[in-house]
Amino acid sequence: MENEKELKVQEIPETQVEPTEELNSENLASQEETTKSDISEWDASEPVLDEPVVAKAEVSEGFVSEPVIAEPVIAASEPLDSKVEEKTSEQSAYADIPQNRSLENQDEIKTKWNWGAFALTMWFGIANRAYLGLLILLTLVPWVGWIFGIVWMIVFGFNGEKWALENRDNKYRDEEEFRKVMDGWNRAGFVAFIIGIVLFVIAILILIFVLVFAFNSYNNFDNSYRNFGNY
Repeated sequence: MENEKELKVQEIPETQVEPTEELNSENLASQEETTKSDISEWDASEPVLDEPVVAKAEVSEGFVSEPVIAEPVIAASEPLDSKVEEKTSEQSAYADIPQNRSLENQDEIKTKWNWGAFALTMWFGIANRAYLGLLILLTLVPWVGWIFGIVWMIVFGFNGEKWALENRDNKYRDEEEFRKVMDGWNRAGFVAFIIGIVLFVIAILILIFVLVFAFNSYNNFDNSYRNFGNY
């Protein structure tokens, strides 16, 4: 009896192991078939690549392009911003300083006689901020004013351009602009001087005519009075 029990015990695991092994073999076979079918389907659907390295190149390009593009933009933006800030700071620092190149190079600009300063002394002084020309108003002083007026017109004719150039309120960019302004006054002053000479000559002629007429009238009156006394 004991021998039969041992045989039965030994027979039970053998009968239990056999189906598991068969199932495992069947599962492996089915998995192999599915993998083979999947591989065949993938081969049929996907085209065969002649150069499989292209896929690796795309991955490498995508990986490399991100830092290459991002880093130079960040690095380049910093100096540009600093340069812009420096320029704006310089402009704001020198914004209140008038840019007058003629004042820096005024020794190089040659001044000369100006007919406008001579003949239009007061107007030249006001327009060009050479306010010493207003001293011409002293000609209104009785008796000696006209003597000072003539002398001052000559002095201002020689120094009018110089005094106008020395005034920092006058904004002359260069010598060409200064000469253009002064030449305009020079022509206007010369015309005014000619007109003044003509008017002065006419006034002298009128005065001479009046004096001659008055003298003749006086002589005629005196002669007629004497003739009347003889009677």
